[in-house]
Amino acid sequence: MGQAGTGDRRIVTKTIFPVRDMDEAQAFYRAAGFEIQAYDETYAFVMHDGAELLHLAHAPSLDPAANRAGIYLHVVSADDWHERFRAAGLPVSTVIDEEFGMREFKLRDPSGNLIRVGQNL
Repeated sequence: MGQAGTGDRRIVTKTIFPVRDMDEAQAFYRAAGFEIQAYDETYAFVMHDGAELLHLAHAPSLDPAANRAGIYLHVVSADDWHERFRAAGLPVSTVIDEEFGMREFKLRDPSGNLIRVGQNL
């Protein structure tokens, strides 16, 4: 590959979650403490501290039980995030220390998208 210039060369990715019901998905992510910026009635951005975290794309025929989409949020304190989500009434698992060196928990949104949250031990 040739030189592309001297600018920033990092790659930034954004997960796109399929969601069966856009209103329901946006309510879930708002309850989790994120901001939502709707692009239109079929697409929205989930924001954290002013930055895009992930995208939501309307997929009305989605079967949540068959959905295999997921994201891993690598955070400073899994316990803090767990308490935040639990206090919001979201369906979180227990926090566990994994043998691979992470302290983590998980939850699924109403469309079956997996959200794993963890910190280095």
